[in-house]
Formats: sequence, structure tokens, C-alpha cells
Amino acid sequence: MGLRSIIQQVRTTTVGALDEWAPPTSVANHADGWRPDEPDAYCPRCGASAGPGSVLGDGCPFCRDKPIAWQRLIRLGLYREPLDDWIRAMKFEGRWSWAAEFGRLLADRVGKPFDEARHVVVPVPMHWRRRWRRGYNQAALIARALAKARRWRMIDLLMRTRPTAPQTTVPPSSRHANVRNSFGIAAIDLTGWEVVLVDDVKTSGATLSACTRLLRKAGARSVTAAVAAVADPRAQDFEAS
Repeated sequence: MGLRSIIQQVRTTTVGALDEWAPPTSVANHADGWRPDEPDAYCPRCGASAGPGSVLGDGCPFCRDKPIAWQRLIRLGLYREPLDDWIRAMKFEGRWSWAAEFGRLLADRVGKPFDEARHVVVPVPMHWRRRWRRGYNQAALIARALAKARRWRMIDLLMRTRPTAPQTTVPPSSRHANVRNSFGIAAIDLTGWEVVLVDDVKTSGATLSACTRLLRKAGARSVTAAVAAVADPRAQDFEAS
């Protein structure tokens, strides 16, 4: 199936209704002095915070010599105050207008792609049971805002093929096994396309890795992981998530 055909099949009615109902959210209205991280504040491979000179061509001390599925990662900050509060409000309190703000901020940081005409934004999927309970997929809302800001296509190419325990409830050593074989992808040829893969938070990277491998297998030229926040590998950021 061609990309244009899939685009036509994507239903955005629910997300559009949420956008129209949700009041505008602005970081400037909620946290004086908070700013998204600059690119040189973290490793572009794994997203971990990095001091001056600690990131080399093969990454930082946390990811050096480790395989990374995506080409680069962009983030807004670490998963800690005030960003963690905003993300939890978006996910668990129905304040999905935060997703639009995160998407706009990430859009400013994606940079210029090789080919604007062949760029697509893809959200990390949510299993239908969890989406039914929550009412929306926050990653899709962020992705939609990012795509709108850059005038790119946003397409739900990925799907959850089985329910899994939330990664935040699984020990780090078991997270790759938890999501193994739990994703699928639409029948599509992405040859020559650059993909921005969007999620709200990166923890171990297992979910992003699984999704990236499917996108690359479908022919994606490159995959950029774009997340609102990254868990600090030096801290237990998700004990209470």
C-alpha cells in the first residue's frame, strides 16, 4: 500500500476534537525560567545529560559502544520538575493541551531534513485497550502538533499487536523483553523517507528501539527519535510514575 493511500485512511476526528476543546497551554504561563534543553546539554545518541567534552563521535559514557537503533534523539529535558508534572498531567489528568506545546517545542528542534517533501512523523502506538481507557494516545497528540508546525505528514504507521505492562512498572533489565514482538507496522514502502518517531518519555529506549527497527525494515532512510523527556540513567526517575 502506498503512503498516500494510508494517509487517506488515517482518522483524525477524535484528535481534532480534542484540539478544538483544549485550552491553549504555554510553558511561559507555568514555569518562570524553564527552557527546553539546548542540543549541547545532552547526548544526541541516547539523550542522557552530558557535560562539556563528554560526548564524542561514538556517544557519551552512558551509550558509548552500545548499539542505538535510531540516528539521533532530541529531547526537551530530563524527566523531573517541572517537566515530569506536565507530562503526568497530560497522561493521567486529561490535560492533553500539553501535547500541543510539547509538539511545537520539538518541531523547533528537529532541524532541517535532507528532503522536506519526504518527511513523515510517526507516533509510538498505544494498545487499543489502554487507549480506550485513557481516551487518547498522548504520543499521537504530540506527533500531530509537531507535524502541523513543520507542515509534514503525521501517520499512525505502527500498532501494538499485544498488550504489555507499562515500561515504568518493569525492571530496566526486563524492558526489552517486555516489548519484544509487541509492535507491528502497516504494509508500506518507506524507502527514501526520513521518519521522526515521537513518544512522550524515553526510559530504557526499548520501545523506541523496537519501533525504529520496524521503520528501518520498511525502508526508512533515517529515524529521529523525538521525546518530551528522558529518564536520567543516573537516577530512579520513574519509581513513582
